[in-house]
Amino acid sequence: MKSRIIASLLALLLAVPGLSYAADRKMVIQVNSMDPAVQKMALNSAKNLKTMIGKEAIDVEVVVYGPGLSFIKSSSSLAEKVKSLMTDYGVKISVCNGTLKARAKRYGGKELEIIEGVTKVPTGAIRILELQEQGYAYLRP
Repeated sequence: MKSRIIASLLALLLAVPGLSYAADRKMVIQVNSMDPAVQKMALNSAKNLKTMIGKEAIDVEVVVYGPGLSFIKSSSSLAEKVKSLMTDYGVKISVCNGTLKARAKRYGGKELEIIEGVTKVPTGAIRILELQEQGYAYLRP
């Protein structure tokens, strides 16, 4: 009888919002704007999610494409913040390889030097779609 009561209470606690397992918490954040305010908001949102929910309790991936490339350049004013989010908070940053190739073509084949640790994906839009199919919630600042 006592074990049934404990099991019932445990089941009720797990049903309460905010007490779900880490695998259920996932967020993809889109950045396709060159506006520094939008870029900072995306990074702040990623950090806030990790801080408020818990570093291990939520997976966060920032997907960058189009004009958003400016903030993942290794010379960007936001480079240190991006590096910190990746190393200290476990935020994943992905960049559209199609956008990188198009940019290189415009600049005579010169590739953009991106922050170390940023992952290249074939296309940003498809990456967002893939993550949503895996249960990621979507945020566009």
